Amino acid sequence: MKLGTLNLSNNLLLAPLLNITTAPYRRFCRSFQNIGLVYVPMIYTQRVIKDQRKIEYDLALVEKEKPISIQLIGNEPEAFKSALDHLESYKHDIININAGCASLRSLRAKQGGYLIKDLELLQKIIDSVTKYSSRPVSLKTRLGYANIVNISKFSSIINNSNLDFITVHARKVKDRFDQKTLDLETLKKIKESVKIPVVGNGDINSPIDAKNLIDYAKVDAIMIGRASMGNPQIFSQIEDYLSKGILKPQINDILLMKKYLKIFEKIINDFVRDVTLKSSIDDYKFKELKRNSIWQTKYLPNSTIYRTKLSKTKSLQELRTILNQIFSGDLIKN
Repeated sequence: MKLGTLNLSNNLLLAPLLNITTAPYRRFCRSFQNIGLVYVPMIYTQRVIKDQRKIEYDLALVEKEKPISIQLIGNEPEAFKSALDHLESYKHDIININAGCASLRSLRAKQGGYLIKDLELLQKIIDSVTKYSSRPVSLKTRLGYANIVNISKFSSIINNSNLDFITVHARKVKDRFDQKTLDLETLKKIKESVKIPVVGNGDINSPIDAKNLIDYAKVDAIMIGRASMGNPQIFSQIEDYLSKGILKPQINDILLMKKYLKIFEKIINDFVRDVTLKSSIDDYKFKELKRNSIWQTKYLPNSTIYRTKLSKTKSLQELRTILNQIFSGDLIKN
């Protein structure tokens, strides 16, 4: 499909989740299904400017993950311009402006989701990035800060910009991830008001959720983030449902967990062969595998016991011991 000037294999996007959608994780999800676009999670403009070496690991081998977007967060138009200059040598496909992060750190620094509260500043940043970026530019934001954004003013900014597309999480910044606050009606109004493609985001936990969001808000594509944690096949499940009407049941069992972690570890091994790590290979593998192991227990019988044991591990060897006990059934027996 075409999203702005980008030609994508489908209308599915993997969200940029800080400390979650790492390079191995992005590759892991893509090993089950083509994903139209993936993202390097947010990188602070000041971090890029002050010491480019600090971003080398975050952007290692991005050229092997095409198409891929780099997401930038900041609040100074000139800083975005400088960051773009530093990023020029990396072979990414698109730049994304973060105007939706709801973390306290970002909001206190008047970055991320704060920008939807200050539309004049947001416009200046959009103008700066679209003017100086050699790649297409997109925006990721929310419906507003504490209240719904002035849609007329917001859509005017978007329609008079050179953005390729926008992604809108169907909640306000202050709502964070409160399930009761998902607002597809306002997302639909924004979609109707802007002239560029809109990607819908928020609470897409199943193929049915995906279809409902597309059908109701008429968005051009959808972005999935947290729902992929523990279910890397959600993209293929959504693709099958949207294109073929096939609704595959969600399956979680010990054998599948074991299979997933074997695939994930192979991907990690392939990745670390060509990358200079900040830590030892074992420490890196432990961090990645531990996180994913905990996610893979979702919906399993005895999942609370498994998560508790896994979360207490402090080394790769300890993690392997607990996983072997889970796979053999010995953990429950004991």
